[in-house]
Amino acid sequence: MTESQGMSGLSLDRPPLQKRLLAWFWDHKRVAAETTLFVSQRLVASFLVWLMVGMALTLPGLLWIAQSNLDAFAGQWQGKAGLTLYMKVGAPDAQISSLAASLAAEDRVQQVTLITPEQALQELRGQTDDSEFLRQALDAIDTNPLPAAFSLVLDDDASYLQLEALSRRLLTEPGVDDVVIQSTWLERLRDLSELARRGGTGLSVILLLAAVLVTFASVRLAIESRLGELHILGLVGATSGQMRRPFLYFGAAYGLGGGMMAIMLIAVFLNSIETPMRSLLLSYQLGIELAGFTGSFLLAVLFLGWLLGILGALLAMSQRLGGFSRGS
Repeated sequence: MTESQGMSGLSLDRPPLQKRLLAWFWDHKRVAAETTLFVSQRLVASFLVWLMVGMALTLPGLLWIAQSNLDAFAGQWQGKAGLTLYMKVGAPDAQISSLAASLAAEDRVQQVTLITPEQALQELRGQTDDSEFLRQALDAIDTNPLPAAFSLVLDDDASYLQLEALSRRLLTEPGVDDVVIQSTWLERLRDLSELARRGGTGLSVILLLAAVLVTFASVRLAIESRLGELHILGLVGATSGQMRRPFLYFGAAYGLGGGMMAIMLIAVFLNSIETPMRSLLLSYQLGIELAGFTGSFLLAVLFLGWLLGILGALLAMSQRLGGFSRGS
């Protein structure tokens, strides 16, 4: 037996499953090489497709990062929620001292700060340095018109309902004139976060659909040059998997390229706002770094780009190969 005959015998003696797996592997390798060659020979057109898909992925990614940072900011700021309690003007010192002891014994209260009428007046004077008229008006007053006040800082996990319940109870204390819940900024932050979530969801859906349509059009144009070849393959008995692999590989190439383009665009945008954002956070005495741009986020963007590319390819395949089997 010659060497060539021996090799032929080995090939014929292979199990059917092994031969199918080898054929499957080599067909995937062939289609991947053809897709890489096609994309590399048309870099300008491919770059434009990647840019369009990347831009469609960039805004949803930025909105997700913005939402993550808003949640982080809210989590740190919520620890400063509390109440401001105003006493009646002229309340006796004994009443103020008794209330201070009572507030310090509250379970939810972490810190109690007493602001005396004299301290409040000095603070008001400091705020009116730029207004000569207001400063003269304050100097002309014989008696201090400002009441004593307490600033209360509650636990980090204190909810708005708990603040409101404590506020109503404190209003019943003798000598208390008013209680103000320091939560307006919390409500605005929640509203802003909810607005970003709802608006971002709608815009993301629209842009992701646009990415699918861009990929569909690109794959459809890319496959036109091979449509005759695919028809011939169908006539000679090519399987449905062999018929659709060029579509899926083109879609995956455009989707993954768009995902990488989106990552670069997001990185450039975040780098451009990093310095002013840190300055803003420092002005609020917040030490939070910009969150969200992590390894898992990058993988999610790449996967989403790949998925959109596959969906666009399937849409193009269903249109161009309507007469062929669509089985897996």
